[in-house]
Amino acid sequence: MDDIDRQLLEALIGDARLSYQQLAARVHLSSNSTADRVRRLRQGGVIEGFHAELNLAALGRTLHSLTDIKLKESVDRHDFELNLNGVPQVLTAIHTTGEFDYQLWIVSRNTDELQSVIDTLRQLGARDIQSRIVLGEVKYNPARLL
Repeated sequence: MDDIDRQLLEALIGDARLSYQQLAARVHLSSNSTADRVRRLRQGGVIEGFHAELNLAALGRTLHSLTDIKLKESVDRHDFELNLNGVPQVLTAIHTTGEFDYQLWIVSRNTDELQSVIDTLRQLGARDIQSRIVLGEVKYNPARLL
């Protein structure tokens, strides 16, 4: 990966809907050369996809929590992960080391809905649950890694 690839990635991180023509103007290449580079980045696994970022508040999901889960001894973690697909409020499940097995990012409309999700997690095999309400989030641009 060279500096031009890094510039392309930075531009796509900022706006994945840029056309090849717009990208080409930013990196001073032809549209065809730019398209070839983006295709290589995708084929090489550097770019995994292009996604829309949703405004969760506009969808009524204003209560965010980070919830740590310790599973019951008898629960298979792969089954637990599969069952989380049925809990739409769980946006991310991170399998971790340490005292807890998972950290979940849960988005809810209110505390009643969060309580319902916690009840569901217990049914799925969670033994210990600790939730913290998110007061704010600072997002860092992944282009810092380039």
